[in-house]
Amino acid sequence: MGTIQIKKYERTVTIGKGNEQRQKVQKTYGKIIYRGTLNLNDMAEHIMKHGSVYTEDVVIGVITKLKTCIQEMLADGYKVKLDGIGTLYPVLTSEGLADAKDYSAQENVTRLGISFLADQGKKSVYKASAMRQGARLSTSLYEELTGENEDENGNSGASQGGSSQGNSEGNGSQSGSETPSGGGGETPSGGGNDNPGGGGGGDDPEEPIS
Repeated sequence: MGTIQIKKYERTVTIGKGNEQRQKVQKTYGKIIYRGTLNLNDMAEHIMKHGSVYTEDVVIGVITKLKTCIQEMLADGYKVKLDGIGTLYPVLTSEGLADAKDYSAQENVTRLGISFLADQGKKSVYKASAMRQGARLSTSLYEELTGENEDENGNSGASQGGSSQGNSEGNGSQSGSETPSGGGGETPSGGGNDNPGGGGGGDDPEEPIS
């Protein structure tokens, strides 16, 4: 089981429903601290560590060829499903015209791109529920870097009875304002793991662990 480090951050949100008086309050949420970005060579080396019978250059060659073939199929209008990983598919943005006769694919399509939807099959390891079961969530690094759990004598909360460990590492059974649960105006990063074309925007991929 891996560990995903969580950074706490504050955001002002507006609460209140219907005829209730709406007010702005400060709440604490969590966002992922990324360890870095692994490239093709990094992944090939990692595969080798799992006892693969294929050498690193063979792994890189196969993935490079797969990348080229995927691009060819997408450019030909196909969706490409990698079982157990997800589906890549072409998407576009176009201008709207009042008369369909005036519409031109060459002139009115303003953007052609690629979206990805993680495999949502019952056995997929990329489903939100599977990811939650396969990863341990922790704020220990954030607390170590910020000294949040240290008292005035420099002692951490974990050394005074261990209660800090239970608060900073969760398996999904805890509830509280630090983890937005989706839905409502208090969720800072709309979108979800199951949405095609990108999920929530709350995580910043440019924040590796320092």
